[in-house]
This record gives sequence, structure tokens and C-alpha cells, in this order.
Amino acid sequence: MPFPVPADSPFAAAPLLPSAGKACSWVLRIAILMGLAVGVSNLLAWVNGSAPGFVVASGMMVMRINTATGITAGALSLLCWSGAPGRSRRSLAQGLAIAAALIGTLTAMEDIAGINIGIDQLLGPATMPGDLGNASVRHPGRMSLNAALSMSFLGVALLGLDWKVRLGRQRFWVSPVFALLATLPVSLGLVGYLLGLTNFTGILRSTNILFHTAASLLALALGCLAARPERPPVRRILSPGADGLLLRWTLPGSVVLLLTLGWCIGRGRAAGLVVAGEGSAMMLYGGLVLIFGLLFVASRAVSRQEAQARASALALQEGQERSRAIVDTALDAVLLMDDAGIIVDWNPAAEQIFGWHREEVIGQPLAERIIPEDLRAAHYRGMAHLKETGHGPVFGKRLELPALRRDGTTFPVELSINPLPGPEPTLFVGFIRDITNRQAADEKLRAAKEAAEAALRTKDNFVAALSHELRTPLTPVLLCTAALRQDERLPADVRGQMAMMERNIALEARLIDDLLDLTRINRGKFRLRTEPCDTHSLLHHALEIVRDEARAKRIALDLDLSAERFGVTGDPARLQQVFWNLLRNAVKFTSAGGRVTIQTRDEADRDRLIIAISDTGVGFAPEAAEQIFQPFEQAGRDNDHGLGGLGLGLAIARAIVDLHGGTIQAHSLGAGQGATFIVEFPDPIMAPHGMLTANVNKPDDRTVFTPRRILLVEDHEPTLNVLTRLLTHAGHEVIPAQSVAAAQAAAANQRFDILVSDLGLPDGTGWELMTLLRAQYPNLPAVALSGYGMDEDLQRTRDAGFATHLVKPVDFDQLRHALQRLNSAS
Repeated sequence: MPFPVPADSPFAAAPLLPSAGKACSWVLRIAILMGLAVGVSNLLAWVNGSAPGFVVASGMMVMRINTATGITAGALSLLCWSGAPGRSRRSLAQGLAIAAALIGTLTAMEDIAGINIGIDQLLGPATMPGDLGNASVRHPGRMSLNAALSMSFLGVALLGLDWKVRLGRQRFWVSPVFALLATLPVSLGLVGYLLGLTNFTGILRSTNILFHTAASLLALALGCLAARPERPPVRRILSPGADGLLLRWTLPGSVVLLLTLGWCIGRGRAAGLVVAGEGSAMMLYGGLVLIFGLLFVASRAVSRQEAQARASALALQEGQERSRAIVDTALDAVLLMDDAGIIVDWNPAAEQIFGWHREEVIGQPLAERIIPEDLRAAHYRGMAHLKETGHGPVFGKRLELPALRRDGTTFPVELSINPLPGPEPTLFVGFIRDITNRQAADEKLRAAKEAAEAALRTKDNFVAALSHELRTPLTPVLLCTAALRQDERLPADVRGQMAMMERNIALEARLIDDLLDLTRINRGKFRLRTEPCDTHSLLHHALEIVRDEARAKRIALDLDLSAERFGVTGDPARLQQVFWNLLRNAVKFTSAGGRVTIQTRDEADRDRLIIAISDTGVGFAPEAAEQIFQPFEQAGRDNDHGLGGLGLGLAIARAIVDLHGGTIQAHSLGAGQGATFIVEFPDPIMAPHGMLTANVNKPDDRTVFTPRRILLVEDHEPTLNVLTRLLTHAGHEVIPAQSVAAAQAAAANQRFDILVSDLGLPDGTGWELMTLLRAQYPNLPAVALSGYGMDEDLQRTRDAGFATHLVKPVDFDQLRHALQRLNSAS
């Protein structure tokens, strides 16, 4: 069972040898076990009323009952003191110590004063059957004076184990003094046994002390010292310094050498080799020789210790010099201050930054030198908080705040303050960096960022305005070509040419849409309207769009739709845009007579739907596989757009696929080797019959036609004329207007059923017109026409009350179907 040093003692922080705690714990343990073994075994003999047979046969003597009781009480008291005793254990330890002290003190008084007060036989009889020691006792039942004195001192040492007394200005611990005194009387008896001098075993003509009595009392006195090793003299002996080293060599060494010399002389006298008088001379001479030799050996150990200390001090000095050199050459200001905010030191960089020389600021308050006046109150509050709590609110933080130079100017700095290591830090180190240039750079960067964002907004606005201006003149052309294509009075070749013109106008509109989509992507405003989608149906629709072009180039279209789980959650219109882009590229970049293959498969182990579109076309260099997804890139051809297009389709396709949580990759073995585009979507599902697709919003042509009176507001006269003619031809009555004012006047003079209005008008906007007309027609169905198609435009149109927003150029079929839906809704 270990007996650790108390946790609340300063032993942990004492400058002792690393193994001191373990060694003292073992000494304490052995002392307690030895005291209990000797004391309890002899007490049992008195309790039984006779000495054990093996004791009688061996000629051993049983110690007196008072002696056994005192030793047992001392061992139990030391056991209670071990560890970290509570109040009850402390009280018990002191009570046992008082018992031992009273037994020893009263017995010693009897011998010294020559009186008998009856303490000798108070606890038991003077002798017992088989007691060999009674014949050697000068007073029946009384212990030796050596034992009584040691027990008295030991009891006081245990009683005052944690007491301190003051003598003048000095304070010292009581226990170590009395524990050392306790070792002296019993040591005389042990020395007498070793040298064969019986007068040493019983001083002042008292009863001779028994060997096991002396050994157990000496062990308990040493255990009392080991119980508190952080105090003198044990602390000095166990010190790692030269003083401790010298004591550890000389104290035990001199004792062992002198006792060994005395034992040898005693044995020589008994053998007749040493005559009377020679022993003292040999003891003196031999003792001097042995002690000188011991001191010489100890001096060598001290010399090695000092050499190690000098090496450590030199290393420490070199480390300090290196640290000082680092601080002195640092570009940041480094300063030391105490807990009152007084500057203790600072480096040359601080002199250069603040303008104060080191000698001018040492001993001065930090606040008066480098802290602006409006921040000093906060500084003083922080120092007061530090003194009260020991914690600084800014420790471990980097603060940016203004600082003060010697000339009174302020500048921005970055400051961090931390306490220096130590149990109770009284010094704090501050690191200060001038961040004037950094803040200026940050300000330039911020200004550049704002300018770039402004330029981006300007570019986006320009693209939106450009798309509007490009879309507006395309509308009447598209409407006319669509109407002429459907006019059966025209020859077939003319209607075919009209169809060609319609496709090219739609292509121009698609390019404009791509520009707008790219703008949405760059601005992070690209939105999806998700629903369950049938990817196989979407692929079929996209394939139908490019089928005519493929047929014209004699390109074979192979379809292998093997996936069993081909349903995904996504935006069907955007997914069809991806598939159309990939198929259109495959057809465009494949020479006549080539082949385009569309394959689907699902991988259950990875829970992925894979769509691969391959062609036998021009291909691209493998290293350009990522480059082709950048806007305005076409397989790495530097500004070579000979095959047409702006190089936006793949960039937009990747953005759409990414928003769906999928991936798109391109592969090619090189120029002329064809290309394969692989699209993967996570978490595919079964696609039951009737799953929504991109065709979901296609109007039902079977809807019953109902002629309506339409207020048509359009400032572009060709578009107004064409739309008026087409709507009239379709059976509707049209009220044309070219401005907000004209539309208001028309609405005031005659009723109408549906509003079809451009959003950009000469004297206002279609949104404003809708607000004005809503006062007269609360549930007015309306269709917006506009060359603006950004998300914010669509949202604003919905907020104004328009049911549909058609982006120019307007396909008349789109307008016709939108009007049919409004008819159905009304």
C-alpha cells in the first residue's frame, strides 16, 4: 500500500530530485510497517501473558509494555498522517502522537529525576513468564532512558507535523527538529551494539535499550522526516544542487565509514590485536583519513555537478542571447510590461515604429506613450480587471486598433498580448505590427473588388439590354416566317425556305438565351424548378429536335436506352437543354455519313444513372477535356469558330448538371477520333408511366377556342402590326396601343378580356400599366412580352400579376397556347 505525499503540500513544486517522491514514499512505508510489526508483536506477548516459545529459545528479550504501546501509537499516527488526511484522520493522528509523547516524557522524567510515579506498570505488569529482559531492567517494567527520550521527541514531532513557530523574524517547522532529536538517543544504543560498548546502549546508567526497540524508533523518526520531504533538512539533502549532492555523499558515507572503522577496532580489541589506548588513536586517525577520502570523492561529484550546471547556464545564456537577437532583429515591435501597465523593455523595432528610445520608455506607463487618449480609459479598465481576476480579456487575441507615435500622429496596428510562462505571471509580452501598408492594400483590393463588381453589373446590364434590343426586331420576322410557313397558298419550296428562316431565327434566339444563362450562372442566380423527370423521354425530345439536321448530313442516330432506373428529380426544361446541347454538338462536329450514339445505363452499386453521347466527329486533344467546358472555348481552338457557335453550350450544360448534383465529363483520343460525353446523375429512380417531362407544359391543342378582345400594347410598330394581323386572323379582336397612356385611354373607352403587353414602353413599363389597369380590372388575365428574360425580370412580372412571361422573339404558337391557357383558367 503506497503512502503518497499529500497533494496539498508544496512537494510537487519543490526543487527536489525527480526520484525524491518515490524514495520518500518507500521510507515512509518501511517505517510504518516496521513500527507496527515490532510494536504489535511485543504487545501481543503482553496480552497473552507469556513470551512466545521461539523467543525464549532464541534468548531474545521482549520490550516493556509501555515501549511497545508507544511504538505502536507512533506507527499508527504516522499512518494517519500519510496521504492527504482529512480532519478526522488528523485528529486521530495527533491523539496517538500525544499518547506516545506522554509515555516517553513521563518515563524519562522518572529516570532523570530519580522518582517513581507509577507510569512503568500502569499499562501492565513488570514481567511475565519467560521474560528474559526483566533481569536486565534496572527498574521493574521501565523502558530505557534512550527509548523514553526518543519516544518523547517522536511524539512531539508527530503531534506538530504541520506546525510552524516563529522565533524573532524566522519561522521554522517543529516536526523536523524533534524528529532529528528523536534519532540521537536511539542512535547511541545502535552504535553501542555495533562497537560492543554496552555503556552506549543505556545512557545515564539506565536500562540498556533493546536493539529492535532502537531500530523501530529510529525508523519512525526517519519516516516522520520522509512524510514531509519538501521541508528542511530533507529538502536540502534531496536538492538537485551541489549542496544536496555533497550532503548525500558525506552524511551517509561518513556514518558508514566511521561505524565500519569502530566495528573493526572493536573486533581487533576482542581478538587481542588492539591494546588499550590504541583504539582511540586509531579511531581518530582512521576517521580523519576516511573522511578526507570521502570529501575528496564528494568534491569530484560536486565538480561534475558544477560543470553540468555551467554547461546548462551557458546553454541558457546562449538561448537567451539568441532569443534577444531574434527580438532585436524582429520587424515587429516587441515590448514587456508588468501588471500595472509599466513598460519593462522593448526592442529596436518598437523604437523605430513609435519614435521613443528604449531608455525613454522603460519605467513609463504604456498608456501614456503609445495608446491614444480616447482608448486609455479602456486600457486602465483592462489592467484593473487583470489585477482583480488574473485574467486578461485580450489574451490570445489579435486586435486591430490605432496607436500613437511620438509626434502625436496615429496609425493602425495589430496587437496581441500574452502573459509570460510562470505560476504567477507578472510580466506580459506584447507584439505590435504596423499595418498601415496592409490596410492601404486592403482598401485598394476592396476598391478593386467593388470596381470589378460594378463592371460585372454593368456587363450584365449591357447583356440584358443587348438581348432585349436583339430580340425585339427578331419578333416580327419570326412571326411572319411562321405565318408564311403555315400558309398553304404559298408554294411548297417557299414554305420550306420560310421553315429554314424560322429555324435560323430560333437559333439566334437560342444564342441570346445562352448569353443570358451564362450571366445567370456568373451571378449565382441560375435557378431550377425541380420535379420528377423521365430522362429517356427527354432524350427522345432532344433527339427529335436534331433529327432533321442529322438526316441532312446522313448521320446515323443509334439509341441504346438500357437503364432500368432512368428517373431523376430535376428541372425538365434545363435537362432537355443539356441533352439538346450535347446532341447538337455531336451532330454539328460529326462529318457527313458519321454516327452518333446515345446510351443509358444505371449502376446499382454506385447508385448512379449514366448517360453517354458519343460521336465519330472531329474529337479533341485529351488535354483539352476540361478546357472545352469553359465559356467561349471550342476544343482549344484559339478563336477558331469556323464551325459556328459561341462556345457557351458546354459551359451551361456543366452548370446545369452540377446544380442537379451530377457530373459531366468529356473524353476523346485526339483529333479526328470522335468524342464521348458522359453525364452521371445520383440517386436514380424508376420512371413510372406518366412521369412529368419537359413536354409537360405543352398546351393541349384540343382546348376549345374562344375568341377574345385583346388589348395589345407594343411600342415596336412592326411587331405590333404583325401581332395584330396574326391575332385577328386567329379570330380575336385586337385593340392596339403603343404606350401606357394610349393603353389607359383605350381601356377607359372600351372593355377588353386579356392584356398582352410589352414591358418596355416609351412612357413607362408594362408592370406600371398592369398596376394601373388592375384598379379597373381586378382579375385581369395578362401576358407579358419582353426582350428581358433574367430571373429578376420574371419574378417582377409574376409579382405585378402577369400570368405568363414570354421572352422575345415570340413564337406565335407560344402566344396562342398562352392565350388558350388563360381562356381555360377564366
